[in-house]
Amino acid sequence: MQDIFYISTIKAIKTLSSDKRLKILQHLVDNEYTAQDLGLILKIKPNVLWYDMKQLEDANLIELIHTEQIRGTVKKFYRAVARNFFVDVSLGAANINNSRRIQNMISQEIEDWRREKIIKISFKKLANKIINQNLGIKENEIVVISYQPMHQKLVEDLMIEIAKNGAYAIPIFLTKRMEFNLIKNVPLKFACRDVISDYLLDKIDVHIIFSGEFLEGSDEFQFTPDLIEKSDRIEEVKRENIRKTYQTKVRFLTIDTLQKNQIATSNHEICKEMYWKSLNIGPDSLHNECEFVQQRLLSSISIEIQDGKGSSLKISLPKERTIEIKDGIANLQSSDSELPGGMVVGLLENGSIEGEFHTDFAFLFNKKFEDVFIKIEKCKLTKILTNDNPDINQDELQKMFNNAYGDKDVVGSFCIGLNPEIYQNINHPYINSKIYGALSLQVGWDELEASHVDSDMIAQFFMLNKTITVDDLILFKNGKLYK
Repeated sequence: MQDIFYISTIKAIKTLSSDKRLKILQHLVDNEYTAQDLGLILKIKPNVLWYDMKQLEDANLIELIHTEQIRGTVKKFYRAVARNFFVDVSLGAANINNSRRIQNMISQEIEDWRREKIIKISFKKLANKIINQNLGIKENEIVVISYQPMHQKLVEDLMIEIAKNGAYAIPIFLTKRMEFNLIKNVPLKFACRDVISDYLLDKIDVHIIFSGEFLEGSDEFQFTPDLIEKSDRIEEVKRENIRKTYQTKVRFLTIDTLQKNQIATSNHEICKEMYWKSLNIGPDSLHNECEFVQQRLLSSISIEIQDGKGSSLKISLPKERTIEIKDGIANLQSSDSELPGGMVVGLLENGSIEGEFHTDFAFLFNKKFEDVFIKIEKCKLTKILTNDNPDINQDELQKMFNNAYGDKDVVGSFCIGLNPEIYQNINHPYINSKIYGALSLQVGWDELEASHVDSDMIAQFFMLNKTITVDDLILFKNGKLYK
């Protein structure tokens, strides 16, 4: 089976102009079937289906894989000739527009089919779950959907569900090319505007955000030094806008997706998490626990955590503070940095953290270190030592910090994990933040991406099953929440 097949005949294009044949091709991309098997799946009579399969075979889009003889009957198994299909635009100028239309349709249909196979739920059912269970959309509510081209099919189904509930959908569409041309051609004072934060934030009830990479590659977009500077200025404004969103009552739901090539190459079990929050809505008890911890931290003065070896860290919270809930459920197969998972996050901007601590483990970028001792003074990491193979790892630790730039030693935020599915280190630097009852510190960056901490250093330090007190009252002890 080829990875890519270029459609180079008019006959093949005409063959795929039929929705029925396109559906047959979708099913044969990932599995082999007989006409009888496909007939049962698609609810089409095998003799009717056989004609379409013959057309696909004659156009060299599917092929006979093998046969089986059962009780005098020969079963013929077919499969698509490739995992991906592209139309060769060298067919001629007169056919380019039609070729591109067919190519886009094939690519999108096959990609949607794969996504539905991976998440094991149809987009229609997924949209219904998101709108009615996750978000509980009500009549006359306004729902903004921010998305890119690869999400079009699910967005269409979301908009139908929103309309069925008597609510209003506002789709906001963005491509990499649009972003590049905005930076290149729009004056800075206008390019810095954000349609959500500047105009719609006080008017909307819900924001559905599709994250993940754009389909278009970035190589074709060449940024000159002045455009890079302009892009950085726009990014600064976006960070301010993110801060605004956390101060509102707008309901947010993020759907994280994978690129087409990632879907083709990734482990399907891991890919099940691609639509994480919409498939893993947490039980009421999880949300209640997150909300309980958030309220404690919103009204408290200090947090203290002890390592059991006579050392401790004390966090003094600022008067004006941001404490954010992320209350979806991630599990041990989760792999994406955007995953939620029962977590309360607090920014340390204008607050302080002091003390020293024997942390259980740390991740610097994606490198893991065990048994790391840290000392923090006025929110800055002033000492770091590892007892895990110290002769080798200590030098590596220092090199990482020495080579980083920006606020590489500043503690930007802390997380208290509340995910009931994760109780131990699962060797993932981001999902570990959700370990139940654990406190983690982010150095050189912040979990909310909403403060002025800015560095290429990404360091996280994890403290598991310790005693965490808030205003001298126990909040967590040995992995148990005290209410």
